[in-house]
Amino acid sequence: MKYDVCVFGGCSLDMMYYGDENNNFNSVPNKLVPGGKASNQAVAAARAGAKTVIITRIGKDSVGDKIFDNLQSNGIFTNNIEIIDGLKNDCARIYIDGKTKDNNIIRETGAIDSFNKEMIQSYAPVFLNSKIVVAQLKVPKEVTEELIDFCYKNNKPLIITPCRPDKLKINEGRNKELIDKITYITCNRHECETIFGTDDVEACVQMYPNKLIVTLGEDGVIYYDGKEIQHFPAIKIDKLVDTTGAGDTFNGNLASALAQGYTLHDAVERAQYASAMKIQVETAQDGMPYKDDLDQFIKKVNLRSNTYSLEFDIAYSAIMDAWETIKNKKITEIRVKDDKSFVTESDLLVEKILIERIKDSFPSDNFVTEESNSQNKINGRTWVIDPIDGTTHYMKDSIFWGIQLAFIDNNDMQFSIIYLPKLQELYYAVKDVGSFLNHKRIILNEQDDVSKCIIEFCGSIGKEYEAKKKLLEMMLNSQEKVAGFMHINSCCIGFTNVLAGRTDALILSTKKPWDIIPGIMLLKEAGISGITIGNLSLYTNNSALAKLIVNEQEIEKKM
Repeated sequence: MKYDVCVFGGCSLDMMYYGDENNNFNSVPNKLVPGGKASNQAVAAARAGAKTVIITRIGKDSVGDKIFDNLQSNGIFTNNIEIIDGLKNDCARIYIDGKTKDNNIIRETGAIDSFNKEMIQSYAPVFLNSKIVVAQLKVPKEVTEELIDFCYKNNKPLIITPCRPDKLKINEGRNKELIDKITYITCNRHECETIFGTDDVEACVQMYPNKLIVTLGEDGVIYYDGKEIQHFPAIKIDKLVDTTGAGDTFNGNLASALAQGYTLHDAVERAQYASAMKIQVETAQDGMPYKDDLDQFIKKVNLRSNTYSLEFDIAYSAIMDAWETIKNKKITEIRVKDDKSFVTESDLLVEKILIERIKDSFPSDNFVTEESNSQNKINGRTWVIDPIDGTTHYMKDSIFWGIQLAFIDNNDMQFSIIYLPKLQELYYAVKDVGSFLNHKRIILNEQDDVSKCIIEFCGSIGKEYEAKKKLLEMMLNSQEKVAGFMHINSCCIGFTNVLAGRTDALILSTKKPWDIIPGIMLLKEAGISGITIGNLSLYTNNSALAKLIVNEQEIEKKM
């Protein structure tokens, strides 16, 4: 069996006590819920979309049954849980401050103390068949040491959350060696200070680039990427309710994101959003977000300061509904338009859904759309819509098509959305906020080596053919050779290929607003402006490639 995330550690029953406004507590707990760091981290990872397995021990009693059932109900693989008769289950009394919402935890250990080194070899196949392993310092120290050595020897990524930081003090025993072997260490400020014996957290993360990640509460999260300290400011939330499980939520989501291929930067950012969602809900696990809910929360935060968040939400929802409407639709009618391009029933249906949904809330708005409003001009509040960009590809059931839309007001683009259903990629840009792919901020990396660059031409192959031919011949005859060229003729694909890093430059010949405006805004908010070369437009963030393409031709203007 292959897994995304393997969590190794203990589970418990949490007894939750919530203080009133005077910080008085009941004599009996307000809630009894499954918890424990390993359980919490596994639940967080599973809800984040990772195929998650837990290796743990629980006692065979009613408490153990509750812990086991909770793990199963959260979709966690439980085939590696040891259920032992007579073993006492761990419990925790958790007192939530009525004012600060911080927690004070009093633990009664049991099953977690029974973990031994032999378990590491016993479960070696599970560790090796997982993309990433997560553990804590709550089990006996020698067991954690065995796990660290095992993962290091087998090149298996390991996240350690040092909830017992005294066990990892850098100047004691072989802890320096262990720290060097751990892939990622995630800790709060207190844990960091305890481990490294200093309150200079920035100096600590600089000692361990791309390894030490420190959560700082109201001051956000930091780590060092080898060049500079990456600081993620704290996410503003509506109401702080309960911080219990915030760190576990962070770590479970971090592990899930890394296992799913996110960069460390993007994984940390996503984990921070998940933690911000959690602290708005009581108990450790109740507030841990599911993947789709987290996506919606990130989108909400991205749009929080935007004047047009209502318009965005309506457009976003309409696009998703339109896709659901045509997802299984058979193409029964195809019409050839005057410009020899095709239009299908789906083109017309998607456009109808988008316009009607928007008009329900904004009846006076203007529309410039490919199929029914192509003669309209941008004037005032205007929606620019291409219901299916790449109709020919849609007709062939290929991946190279999408739904795209942009909203213009006050003589400027306010937001745009491109959705590529077959690629499951959602792109959107918000003015002065940024561009996003599947709710991750797009950060472009420049490919320095021109010989590894791919250039895409977009627009009808015959449009501006001579100009394209001239550019192509110039590049083919240049001493600096690029890796390759491509032409798909779906603008939504051309723009998003650049944003996703699949290509390094886009050369456009079309000027139709529904073809280009959504993508232009996405590139603009990602930091790419266009260069006009005659009747062609070039988009790239690679300065060396731009010089090669433009060559000695005059750059007429910045777009």
